[in-house]
Amino acid sequence: MQQLLRHTCLFILLIVATMASGQYVHGKLTDEKGLPLAYASVYVKNSTRGVSADQKGYYFLELESGKHTVVFSFIGYVNQEFEVTILPKEPIRMDLSLSLETNTLFAAEVVANTKDMAKEIMENVRDKRKYYLDRVSEYSCETYLKTSLEKELMRPSKKDLEEADSLETKDKSIQGYFKKEKLNLIETVSTTYFRAPDRYKEIVSAHHDYAERPGEGEPGRSVHMGSGMEFGKTSIAPVTHKSDNPYILFEDFSKADLNFYQNLVEFPAVSQKPLLSPLASNGGLSYRFDYLGSFVEDGKRVYEIEVNPLFKSGALFKGKIFVEDSTWAVVTVDLSINPDVLIFCKEFRVIQNYMHNENDQVVPVRRELTYTIKDGRHDILGNTRVDHNNYNFTPDLARGFFNAEIKEYTADAFDRDSSFWAERRPLVLKETELKFISESDSISAYYASDEYYDKLDSAFNIIDWWTPLVGFGRKNSKKGTEFYLEGVLSQINPFGIGGYRHKLPGYFNKEFKNDYLLETEGFIDYGFRNKDVKGKLGVGLTYYPEKFVRTFIRAGETYDLINNYASIEQTFSRSNYAKTRMASIAQRMEIVNGLFAELTFEYTHQSPLNANDITQWSNDLFGELNTPLVFDPYVKSEIKLELKYRFKQKFVQRGREKMIIGSDYPEINAIYRKGIPGLFNSEVNFDYFEISMHDHWNLGQFGYSKWQVVAGSFLNKNNLRVLEWKYFRGSDRYFFSDPVNSFQLLGPTMSTPNEYFSANYIHHFDGALLNKVPLIRHLKLSLATGAGTLLIPDSDFAHFEAYLGLEKAIRIKKQLFRISVYAVTSDNSFSSTNYTCKIGFNFFNTFTKKWEY
Repeated sequence: MQQLLRHTCLFILLIVATMASGQYVHGKLTDEKGLPLAYASVYVKNSTRGVSADQKGYYFLELESGKHTVVFSFIGYVNQEFEVTILPKEPIRMDLSLSLETNTLFAAEVVANTKDMAKEIMENVRDKRKYYLDRVSEYSCETYLKTSLEKELMRPSKKDLEEADSLETKDKSIQGYFKKEKLNLIETVSTTYFRAPDRYKEIVSAHHDYAERPGEGEPGRSVHMGSGMEFGKTSIAPVTHKSDNPYILFEDFSKADLNFYQNLVEFPAVSQKPLLSPLASNGGLSYRFDYLGSFVEDGKRVYEIEVNPLFKSGALFKGKIFVEDSTWAVVTVDLSINPDVLIFCKEFRVIQNYMHNENDQVVPVRRELTYTIKDGRHDILGNTRVDHNNYNFTPDLARGFFNAEIKEYTADAFDRDSSFWAERRPLVLKETELKFISESDSISAYYASDEYYDKLDSAFNIIDWWTPLVGFGRKNSKKGTEFYLEGVLSQINPFGIGGYRHKLPGYFNKEFKNDYLLETEGFIDYGFRNKDVKGKLGVGLTYYPEKFVRTFIRAGETYDLINNYASIEQTFSRSNYAKTRMASIAQRMEIVNGLFAELTFEYTHQSPLNANDITQWSNDLFGELNTPLVFDPYVKSEIKLELKYRFKQKFVQRGREKMIIGSDYPEINAIYRKGIPGLFNSEVNFDYFEISMHDHWNLGQFGYSKWQVVAGSFLNKNNLRVLEWKYFRGSDRYFFSDPVNSFQLLGPTMSTPNEYFSANYIHHFDGALLNKVPLIRHLKLSLATGAGTLLIPDSDFAHFEAYLGLEKAIRIKKQLFRISVYAVTSDNSFSSTNYTCKIGFNFFNTFTKKWEY
């Protein structure tokens, strides 16, 4: 019965989809050899209505019923014009081959005679830029957004060519050239609210993600590899976003505004550097403009201006701008971003149409983003379409409407049926998109079936030859359960205390229907040389998800790191370990938006390593650094209060789920620790307070900076043990560590029981200097520079260092990272001036669209 219902619903959806089709021209554009003309232009003659072909040369142009003259053009090729008659529900396919332009001399002469006119027109546009910008103070409008991704095999293998034998063409290099693999599709209907200069909020009334589900593409289970040790800085603020797809570049206006009336267009998912708009007040210094002609549209003359960047490696655009005569309002932009500044994309093009109303307000009504991303032997073909209508420039908004919540979903946003989408969808979907929807797992009855849940969990539950290496797990989405046992790569620890140790780490989680979350984590650790067993277990329950309220209990006996954020060398040496028996309980919550607090009580028994814990090979490898810390065993009872405040933290609310986006302001952190004497025989008595602040500064065309300042002090040291001192990250010999949170030439280890102050700063020029140097700019290298200081007044210690580096960004699949070489110099109170070179690695966060440092 369930299968019958599913197929019936799919049949109905297919009928609705078919009825919605029609009224468009589509096809493929090629050259005389049959190769595709990627990103060719297709538009209606004497109008600003047009589209861009994709990398395969395929185009899709929606048209109203009636007669139209359609123009097909590509740089260096002869334009072709055809008159077409569009009838309801009768799409037209036109596959064309364009021939090379031979009369290039005449074209060059025409351009040469019209540059002064283009310059004059664009000067008028820039003069009116701020006027039109100020005319739009606020509005609301209805928004429809559609994003589709196609994955294409671009370099045919022998197998691909063999499969192409059945095709009509005899040219096998073309037969296997394109092989469609899958299509992802996301649709959203929302009301968009805007208030100048840059406040947006969206109320989403419908959202459907037909995108690739777990089990249909990339493995849904993360790979865990390591030495079996836990170290590094942690944060009390939860990570709330799901695994982000870096190939979906535009989801909402928090990601990108695309307002060309602003001087800079910020689109961090596409380009790390803000893009200089051709309409910018200083645009004449970075662009060359050529006049291409004019035509009359809706009774008004429109000028067509060609835009070319003066700097080939700058964060600039290239393409066309259409300008209305006398009013100098922009009618349409058709621009591509310089490929040298693109992060993931090979090509990125935006077409944006504007409405100019009787009140002199200019706002976008249609946006189309077309892009290509290289992914190994495949190309990802992306297309995003955004339509705006029903503008209201005097919306009645309650006080405080524009708050930190930038997107809100209505209760029924995820439950819309096919009839709703057929009625509200303002455009005609492509045949491939319609077919994909009709075949997708989009029927609510199917969502509730065992078949759907089995498919949803299949990627996590899959067993392959590498499963013993990376880990084994089982997930049941219907029951909300998930467990995972780490693989051999995480279990083995040849660098363990006392020699080889074998560790069995894993977790079990259960998510309840009321969004409560039960988390368990733990491990058992056995040392073969000393025949000792260590382990740790933790259990946590999140029972107020809107406020991230969670209680977590941990207990165990382990060889614990003294400095959790140590240098690589110190992490493996025995000087950074102590025997620890512990039990703790932590309570976390978000007090108000952006203010997180966690209160922890911890009981520990600390003792030093003994002779049995040391192996000769570790002494030979680490030398003096391998000498264990000597101290008397002691008992500690401690309370720790940690606060984190993100001013005006942005977030998205989905029912009871809160997804944190981030903040445009500095983040403040405060830590208070109290060693309580006498409680459970505690032998310590100290008070410690630390406050820090860090931020990310975007400096437009000149790159970005990151900085952090930290100050701390022991207010009470009546009984302060050496393990409770403040520990700083030691410096690695050859590795350039995160310069915002560490120092490069501080030495292998550093700690203090006294007050201290540190400051760190780094600036990445993102090619702002080197991209203007001939030849070097082709290497796509970038400069970075920074400095850091550490002051400990009671010890008369002062450390200062500075560095200069060359960086190169590299992408492997969906991960972008930087490889860099830094020259570092330092001077401090305890040693003479030092100098060295180091290698660094920096990773790009696809959710925040920012680098780690």
